Amino acid sequence: MQMLVKIPLEIPLDLPINYHHIIQGIIYNNLKSKEAYSRFLHDEGFSYGERKFKLFTFSLLQGKYEVADKRIIFRDQVSFKVSSPNNYMIISLADALKEQGIYFKDRHIQNLEIYLFDKTIEYRSVYVRMLSPICLYSTEQENGYTNYCSPENAEEFSKLAASNFIRKYYSYYGIYPQGYIHLEPVQVTKKDKYVTKYLQSTIVGWKGIYRLSGERKYLDFLYQTGLGGKNSQGFGMWDTISEKNIKREENRNDG
Repeated sequence: MQMLVKIPLEIPLDLPINYHHIIQGIIYNNLKSKEAYSRFLHDEGFSYGERKFKLFTFSLLQGKYEVADKRIIFRDQVSFKVSSPNNYMIISLADALKEQGIYFKDRHIQNLEIYLFDKTIEYRSVYVRMLSPICLYSTEQENGYTNYCSPENAEEFSKLAASNFIRKYYSYYGIYPQGYIHLEPVQVTKKDKYVTKYLQSTIVGWKGIYRLSGERKYLDFLYQTGLGGKNSQGFGMWDTISEKNIKREENRNDG
């Protein structure tokens, strides 16, 4: 299930350029009324061995903005999306936002526009545009160092996406998928590289357009949970895009 939140702005909204933790905090804070579920989501999540998955993701903020002095300033309406395979989570969050509004530190914004969707993926192959960057990486066991993978290394990129999918799928359903997914970069440039700070950690992700293939139910699962890692920190959310619109974007960029 997916939710779109539109936030009206009577005065500009001034945030740090690295704002992922702020949106994540809004989500967790608004689920506190569902105490048991909130505690489970924050402290435990869905397990695959020692790995824990929250199984929700959210987009970057959308709206007209300016960037100055490591701050991002939205001057009109701003919006973001949240998705999860757990309908209870999305419906509970929507109810809380309607009732409580959103706090950005001491600033309280109400009268939100909230829309719920239950879009599903019905094909075995789709073109996807990242609404928040996809983050794929491996961790060195000796020192814990994180190696972020670039779409330029297409084979490794797809392999890491498939491995991440298997772990998330098992954590939610308790069984392994009987097939694989394949992720192929289609329109990704150096401008799509996305580097941000999440609290004290540096995270590298990639925007852009990709082709995602696999069993329909597996693609639908990834539509709800997000592609790649760090989904609950605001990475890996995507939507479908038609081949015709890809070509339009390509022509516009060439021009």
